Amino acid sequence: MVENEQIKICPLCAEPIKAMAKICPHCRSVQKKWSLQNPQVTAALFATIYGLFFIGLFAFVGRAFWPKEDFAEYRNEISVANSQFSQRMAGSNLMVTVVGTLTNHSAISWKDVGVESRFFDKTGRLIDVIKVNADNYNGVVVLPHGEAAFKIEGRAAHSAADYYTNELNVRWAKDVNQLF
Repeated sequence: MVENEQIKICPLCAEPIKAMAKICPHCRSVQKKWSLQNPQVTAALFATIYGLFFIGLFAFVGRAFWPKEDFAEYRNEISVANSQFSQRMAGSNLMVTVVGTLTNHSAISWKDVGVESRFFDKTGRLIDVIKVNADNYNGVVVLPHGEAAFKIEGRAAHSAADYYTNELNVRWAKDVNQLF
């Protein structure tokens, strides 16, 4: 060895090595504590990544499959604050549209809220029903103690003059934390 070279002792094998050495020539251990070449740092990094992955997986499974709030118990907590219906021609079809506002009186957020509108003639006889379905679904979400607007539309089954009044009902909803 050269006289003016600084040396240090390898912490793993206790052999003298050059002070600037990154790897011990005797035992091949990495001399820097916080290097990606250090197997302990690499193992800790992978353990952290795997840990975060499994925590995320656990959260996903929990959100997807653990029981959520049942809407049937809270059905009376969501009400229609106001609404109106209108009619329009789309080509040769008469379309009936209902717009309104839902109010949530519960402390739970609800998604995929399903609203059904029943239409009656002047005698009070039920003549048509339009509800949210895959064709006209708009994904209504109502926050706790909040309001949300909705719109449902469908092709009329009767002439425009037959539609006198309507009645709205909230039929279904999912807990906003429910994944599926």
